[in-house]
Amino acid sequence: MAQTYAAKYLLKAAASAPRDLANAAIAKFRPIRPTVLIYHCTFVCDARCEMCSNWTRGNRKEDMTLDQVRQVFADPLWRRIEIANVSGGEPTTRNDLVEICEVMLDSFPRLRKFGINTTGLTPHRGIPMLTRIAEMCHERGIIFSTRVSIDGVGDMHNQVRNVKRGFDRASQTIAAMRELQKRIPFNFGISTTIFSMNLDDAENILQWARREGLDIVFNMVRFTEPMLGNAKLAETCRPIGPEEERMRQFFLDRVRTDPLLDGQNYIYMHYADMIANGYHRQAPCPFQSQGIMLNPNGDLFFCENSDVVGNVLQRSAEEIYFDAASQQHRESIKNDKCPTCLSPCQMNVSAVKQVVPYVRFLVRAASEKRRRAPAARVRAASPST
Repeated sequence: MAQTYAAKYLLKAAASAPRDLANAAIAKFRPIRPTVLIYHCTFVCDARCEMCSNWTRGNRKEDMTLDQVRQVFADPLWRRIEIANVSGGEPTTRNDLVEICEVMLDSFPRLRKFGINTTGLTPHRGIPMLTRIAEMCHERGIIFSTRVSIDGVGDMHNQVRNVKRGFDRASQTIAAMRELQKRIPFNFGISTTIFSMNLDDAENILQWARREGLDIVFNMVRFTEPMLGNAKLAETCRPIGPEEERMRQFFLDRVRTDPLLDGQNYIYMHYADMIANGYHRQAPCPFQSQGIMLNPNGDLFFCENSDVVGNVLQRSAEEIYFDAASQQHRESIKNDKCPTCLSPCQMNVSAVKQVVPYVRFLVRAASEKRRRAPAARVRAASPST
């Protein structure tokens, strides 16, 4: 199933390559409609994570209703969306999640990939929802991708998420998604956010995922008020000094031991570089010219470093997006925030849309593989991995 998914994704990417190149060229001279969307459908969450504060601002009364969602996505701004991701909070806490996703699938005529992030902590709710969404994507020929968040093995995960039996509950969702893959081809795996609390458990998580045969993505903790509401947690969650260097080496080890064409290595190299160079970003980002984010209450913003530029319940999304003041704000983000931005959001998309930076990464990654330490070679050759 994983090979089927990869082949399908590459075929779709190849087919859209001319349009991607044209969009990238045009965006240098004038604003274009977004092709990448992250929609936080709710901030309500079934976890109380140590490194995220979105759950503190969850308010179901402020979430757009299904009818409002349908009205908002009828706006012409969204008609060129190719890649959409639904996040939160926890999306499966919404009773109408399946209907929301159906609206999005039907409203984006160019959609080629659709993803959902989930805690997996309420399997009795989440499994039926994710199953139906995977089926809808399959019926429409749209690539579906979902990941369950795992931030430690066993009790460490429970402590990070502040949920009793959280690891066991998430494991139920994982098992169900793997079973579903036998019937429907889609991309599935787990994701882990590494920060000061669980850094010591990073290798344990990696080895557990390999034993279970699970695709795993590691993310480095970052602090952004518009997207995660966690700016105040930087002092307690950010690895510093020796911990920061250990994190850098962990990401470099992933580049050195994982397959060269593993798309996640592009992000791991980005993390390692930024730690080493004092947080000067070198990687491209689709949100500079082709991305947009939408919050549960209808607030529209360009990226996780952006201010809110308007509310789609009060004004047309297209009018907000193309407003001169909005575009001026986007330019200020490019100048003031982008040079030190750690975000990996949809960075692999930019690899497809901006080929030259990805080629440079491949050259560097190949060099890192030749330099990998003997211990890394032993780990890579070990049957347990």
